[in-house]
Amino acid sequence: MAGRPTLVLAGVLSGLLLFALSARAATLSGASIQMRGDMVELRFKVQGAQPQWQLHGGHQALNIDLANTRVDIAERPLAGREIAPITDVQIASDGSNAQLIIGVKGKVDYAATLAAHQLIVRFARAGTAPDIGAPVVIRNIPHRSMARARSAHQYIAPAVASPSSENSSRIPPVEAAPRPPQQMARLEPPAPIRNGATPVVVIDPGHGGHDPGTSSASGIAEKDVALQIATRLQRSLRMLGINAELTRADDRFLSLAERTQLANHRGADLFVSIHLNSSPDTGTSGIETYYLNNTTDRATIRLARMENEGLGTAGDSGKPNLNYILTDLRQGDKANESVALARMIENESVAALATTPGIRVNALGAKQGPFYVLVGAEMPAVLVECGFLSNRGEAERLTDGAYQQGLADGIAAAIGGYFNNNVAVGNL
Repeated sequence: MAGRPTLVLAGVLSGLLLFALSARAATLSGASIQMRGDMVELRFKVQGAQPQWQLHGGHQALNIDLANTRVDIAERPLAGREIAPITDVQIASDGSNAQLIIGVKGKVDYAATLAAHQLIVRFARAGTAPDIGAPVVIRNIPHRSMARARSAHQYIAPAVASPSSENSSRIPPVEAAPRPPQQMARLEPPAPIRNGATPVVVIDPGHGGHDPGTSSASGIAEKDVALQIATRLQRSLRMLGINAELTRADDRFLSLAERTQLANHRGADLFVSIHLNSSPDTGTSGIETYYLNNTTDRATIRLARMENEGLGTAGDSGKPNLNYILTDLRQGDKANESVALARMIENESVAALATTPGIRVNALGAKQGPFYVLVGAEMPAVLVECGFLSNRGEAERLTDGAYQQGLADGIAAAIGGYFNNNVAVGNL
């Protein structure tokens, strides 16, 4: 009998623990579906605590895992009400965790966010909704950081310092007229970035010095435009409270290896390399975002060969070791994050530029490629091809200050969303 109070106390404590865990649990309690322009939007009501969530795509299905979440709706809550490209919505549960399985047909883009007691998932036919990852209006309260980012068109990148004989193609910065901030509402105030710590992003303006990169028909050099866009991106990120640094702030040459070494030395959380594209087909235009991996795509291999020409110092062969690129194990555990970041940048940059009347930008997708500048990065790393200098019309836009700022704002918004972990975008 002496042990009975102890058993009773243990039982009470166990009950209190179960009650506490139950109080912190979330409940999936409702579902709806509607068309929003070119997108189909699913909304699931989430009561109680906001659960941890993970998203992964498979063949013609998007799966969303919700930890510590009970289910209080039917297994197929939208049966008979599905809207193409969605074919089926199912909910599975083991009593303490839930999983959404959303079936689709054809190639689709998607975006998902969990906030304000709602899980919102959007789908659209691939390439038809460039703004699929744009913020969702729940209440008409503009988020201050976003408003500041959108008004950053008034900031002008400084001229490239000290023109030299090898910098004769340098273009001056183009002053843009200030724009009023757009009233972009967020689902809720963003979560603190990395538990309150200030993240560090290293921005790498491609090429420089004796390596001009590609050029337009009028002689505009990639190295100059890349530096201007990178400088604007640095300012946009700093306005979002993110510590952003450049690998080069003037017209100097850095080997590809030196660029990621600088990021590693700074302890960067992300590495973003800014470049301009070129194609034998002068009609090709659009934005591409790359992450490190192998590919059999001929256009990507050609592009990687051009970007890898600045491999090393004067004593190097200039021919990258592709085996080294593809066996860089330090990127192994960062690969998925790099893919997610690339997709977010692709969607947000196109959506930001699409807000300008008369501007239509092709989203060419998040792709994999053997880019040596990403090798050795000890953090998620992407390479953004901001447009084609070989396309006359796009080359003119890429030298315009307002266009550069819109592009920088879109990339900054994607990076901010990445750190806040409140939006996921991709394709199936």
